[in-house]
Amino acid sequence: MKLIQNSLLAVMAASGLAVATQAIADDHQLSQAPGFYRMNVGDFVVTALNDGTSDMAAHKLLHWNEDKIRAALAEHFMDSPVEGSINGFLVDTGAQQILIDTGMGKGVSPSLGKLTTHLAAAGYTLEDIDAVYITHFHGDHVSGLVNNGERVFPNAKVYVHERDADAESAQAKYAPYRAADAFVTFADGESPHAGIKVNPTPGHTPGHSVYHVESGGQTMVVWGDTLHVAGVQFAHPEVTIQYDSDPDKARAQRLQLFEMIAENEYWVAGAHIAFPGIGRLKKENDGYRWVPANYTTRIEQPK
Repeated sequence: MKLIQNSLLAVMAASGLAVATQAIADDHQLSQAPGFYRMNVGDFVVTALNDGTSDMAAHKLLHWNEDKIRAALAEHFMDSPVEGSINGFLVDTGAQQILIDTGMGKGVSPSLGKLTTHLAAAGYTLEDIDAVYITHFHGDHVSGLVNNGERVFPNAKVYVHERDADAESAQAKYAPYRAADAFVTFADGESPHAGIKVNPTPGHTPGHSVYHVESGGQTMVVWGDTLHVAGVQFAHPEVTIQYDSDPDKARAQRLQLFEMIAENEYWVAGAHIAFPGIGRLKKENDGYRWVPANYTTRIEQPK
């Protein structure tokens, strides 16, 4: 009798689990844990913020032989189209909260537009953001600036290199900040905030800028679109992509930046590297190897 009762209970439990599982699937609410990851860079706290993922047809977009592209991706158990991350990075200096890039924003795709949700999960409000640095004017970096034509970050000033400030495709994103006298351009050689050094890297766009976050003897290079397809371009940094406005300049900037980062063992924060997109580079053969950051729970408050 006891065996029968246990069998009946097991069947009922299994049925209940199946119903619950189906209910979750039907609700389309399956998701990952909140996409934020933080670490210290000197006295600062840098928080990686994932905006979501999107497929990229690397075999069509990269300027390289398709068979070689697919072979390079296969080394990483991937194929094209490649599901790629879109990441932004928050620098908390203790005195200020500076966001670098804003993602694609709401309404484009269910898999995108999550940066502000993850910002809240990390303990920050939209009002907390004092400044937004834009690496370049492409939509997956600037579209999160606005929602329904309004500023998403009401207390922030937006900083853009002067060569990218007049890009027609970004004007609707910049307009509310211009109207609020909260839009600032900078030129080569200028760095608006202490602790963040601007490194102009024209090529991907005319005003593409890399930001060196420097504190306590440590440096993290937030490099925007220096690289798009990690499975190909780390080992083959000479490969360019259709999105580059000047592929030759983009290639030269990437080669120079990779060499400098590897030699100095700087941290890297990449917009299109698998979340959290933080790691270092090691020279390997004719290219480089990506070494992801070791996971840490040891975070100190910014000083």
